[in-house]
Amino acid sequence: MFKTCKFKTYNFFLFSLISCFVCLPSVLAHEFIIKPVLMSVEPGEKVPFSVISAHVFMVSQEMEPADKVEVSMIKGDAVTPLKLTSNPILMSQDGIVLCKEHGYSILAGHRKGMIWTQTTQGYKQGGKKGLKNVVSASKKYEKFCKTIIRAGKADNGYGKIINDKLEIVPLTDPGTVKINTEMEFKIIYDGKPFSTDVFATYDGFSANPNTYAYFTQCNSQGIAKVKITHPGNWMVRIQTESKQAGQDYDIHVMRAILVFEVK
Repeated sequence: MFKTCKFKTYNFFLFSLISCFVCLPSVLAHEFIIKPVLMSVEPGEKVPFSVISAHVFMVSQEMEPADKVEVSMIKGDAVTPLKLTSNPILMSQDGIVLCKEHGYSILAGHRKGMIWTQTTQGYKQGGKKGLKNVVSASKKYEKFCKTIIRAGKADNGYGKIINDKLEIVPLTDPGTVKINTEMEFKIIYDGKPFSTDVFATYDGFSANPNTYAYFTQCNSQGIAKVKITHPGNWMVRIQTESKQAGQDYDIHVMRAILVFEVK
């Protein structure tokens, strides 16, 4: 059974969510997003893109460390690593991707895990074993992003599973979605269907931090339905936490985002 609501009717939950983010250092609350200049192009076009770190969607507010970020272009079975260049002015890691063929391609990004620990002097990067005056659990934050680009004629590449540890897979072709209809997504964790909370919004929905246009929950098969209420670039976001034994951190936090265009 699906449970869905728009955030404007879910004020208490939203207040609680924002309160949790406010209590965290800003770097932990930022979402890892790959944002191309164009989401629909003609075959043969080169598309500039930026890896951004944002909690106002989709505007970068911190620059991810260059040594912690990887981005590849996935088309069919071909995986092409892409070069990134730091852009301190726009606080992003920038690149260019060539969309050679017709159909959907995926820009796949990985922000490698970073450990943060709360101490009496505030949050510090590093594990609990290497810090003094630790007051709470250490957490490792790892992030994934998939951004779908279409070149010319559509194909079924939008639904490709790329085997990220935590992944959102659209079951609906974004190019066929009409406004005020639902899209379906499958959530996969460690290769299996995963039921969790799902947040969604579109670029420019709000200038307030961590504000989403839609909230829902998966059914027991890991399927979520999101009502698309506005044209533009949408993002769907999920998170999971797992306790870790014998590590330099207590909890592994993983987040995944899917970005796609609806016209």
